[in-house]
Amino acid sequence: WLWLFGLAWFGFWLLVMLPGQIMLAQLAKTLDEAEKVSLTSLFQGVMLVTIVIAVPLVGVLCDRTTVRWGRRRAWALGGFILAAVAFALVGQAESTSLICLLLALVAIGESCVLVGLSAMIADQVPVPQRGRASAAFGVPQVIALAGGMVLVTEVIKDVPTAWWIIAGLALLCCLPFLLLLREPVASARAIAQGRILPELTPPSPIRAPDYYWAMATRVLINAGNLIGTTYLLFYVADVLHRPNPDGAVLTLTLVYLVFCVIATYAAGLASDRSLRRKPLVMISGSLQVAAALTLAISPTWTAAMVAAALLGVGYGAFLSVDQALTTDVLPDDGTRARDLGLINAAQHLPIAPLVGFAVLSLTGENYRALYVASAVVMALGVWSVTRIRLVA
Repeated sequence: WLWLFGLAWFGFWLLVMLPGQIMLAQLAKTLDEAEKVSLTSLFQGVMLVTIVIAVPLVGVLCDRTTVRWGRRRAWALGGFILAAVAFALVGQAESTSLICLLLALVAIGESCVLVGLSAMIADQVPVPQRGRASAAFGVPQVIALAGGMVLVTEVIKDVPTAWWIIAGLALLCCLPFLLLLREPVASARAIAQGRILPELTPPSPIRAPDYYWAMATRVLINAGNLIGTTYLLFYVADVLHRPNPDGAVLTLTLVYLVFCVIATYAAGLASDRSLRRKPLVMISGSLQVAAALTLAISPTWTAAMVAAALLGVGYGAFLSVDQALTTDVLPDDGTRARDLGLINAAQHLPIAPLVGFAVLSLTGENYRALYVASAVVMALGVWSVTRIRLVA
């Protein structure tokens, strides 16, 4: 179950990680070299805003779905199909408005997948095993990023071709888990009932403060990470002046991969054995802050390699432990998809493109200032996790 679950997440992460890391930047450069920063920010912003709106709505509907085939996997499969078809068409589009429309459809499909697969951890995995399930969620993210980066930078040189090949691979990866494994029938207690309007109302911050501190942690650390990685291609080209920027980004990604995979698996096991999630999240966030500051203080290729290693360890541990921590603080069994959806939606608030565009515009594209901003945002996320009280 965990292996096929991880394969489905691998397909999802191909659609999610590659656009933000390099494919949107490549697309923007192809459309208009002079406006590459603003176009990249626009495309990223369209996807993030769409996810913020779509995920909570899909979560509410998923909680209320009662199909015998499996409510979670029905939403996940439909989402994969929608996202993959729209993703394949993005690379063929030539107008900015059409690309934005297609990216919005990709984001809606991704929202359905995110809600369906995330809720399966809360539905089917016991608390002492959630660290390992979260590793099955996190490790594929890193492998998808590295493997996908090799494809779109070294193997597939044509931008339109890269988009449809990644879409096809993502769809193929989800099918074994979603078609071959049955989903347990949900109990009546686990299915949201009654009027739908109250289900759209978030949990009370007074009744569930830990839930909101966990949300803040997820939002801030992911936003700070994304601020730096979205514009990494431009940093490597314009600050480090590497002769082959795409290849340099790939090298950094592979270094990141090695450390991230090891840290994701090790942190997941450690959190299951000790059931102490908070210290690991704090350490993982602090390592990511150190990575961003390294790029800001020392804009050299050697420092970039060190930063890639620090980011790999930090983000790998964060991926596995934070997902388990978030699942542990859900306030109600009957609204798991909605509550996870709200956190996942908040995670995609367009903080990164807004901060990135603002910093680069105000400083004359000073990428060292960008990485200082990235470190500050992630440091706030580390502080947020200290406010959680009911989970160790």
